Amino acid sequence: MLFGRSPRKSSKDEAEKPFWISFSDLMTACMTLFLVVMAVTIVSLEKKYSTKESFERTKAVQQCFEELRGEARNIFPEAKLDYNSNDAIRINLGAVIKFKVSDWEIQPQGIDFLRKYIPSILASVKSVSCQSYFRRVVVEGYTDIDGDYLPNLNLSLLRSQQVVRSLSPCSSSSVPITKAIAKEIMDLFLVGGFSFNSFNPDKAENRVVVLKLEFWQVGEEAKYIAQNPSKTSATVKAELLNKKFDRECVN
Repeated sequence: MLFGRSPRKSSKDEAEKPFWISFSDLMTACMTLFLVVMAVTIVSLEKKYSTKESFERTKAVQQCFEELRGEARNIFPEAKLDYNSNDAIRINLGAVIKFKVSDWEIQPQGIDFLRKYIPSILASVKSVSCQSYFRRVVVEGYTDIDGDYLPNLNLSLLRSQQVVRSLSPCSSSSVPITKAIAKEIMDLFLVGGFSFNSFNPDKAENRVVVLKLEFWQVGEEAKYIAQNPSKTSATVKAELLNKKFDRECVN
């Protein structure tokens, strides 16, 4: 009786076969990599806009910037506004307020400009889009790269202080500042300074002052008030009622 036998595989058939990545496998790998990148991007965006209020804040500050820029273009074209969504609104006043080397005095036309423009800013930040998150105005003074660090730092502070000083209601300027505006300036304005500004190739353009409008982050104001219950807006304004803008000023 004959029994069938299965054919035996030759050693040639058992030899290692070459490995090739199929086109479908390559596409699958690319799709997987794409999904990973998308997931990382979505997580990043969720952190930035984690809540509806965060999104609303970004939208409100952007709208506030558009309003301020529109008014500046129409009435105060010398003011140059810039806004970065991760930062404050910056207003460069270098086109109208120019400082001589090692000097901090502001020319009369610059003083008149400030006394017209600052009240306009304070009125604008009371709009619906601005007031919800608006915090304060920081006046930043700058110097060029000439000189040493500490003298330049002091000079930059003198320049920023001179901006606030020029807003005194006691000034002899032909442009008046009301007592109400003076109180707002006392409440909202801070001064700061920086040495060795080299942003522009022209040194004269680096000797400037910049107004930085800062805004509260989401939940930051409530946290600050909780930690400093005596520093609420109403309390601070009440304290300022008996304060003079300058020693020479009469309330």
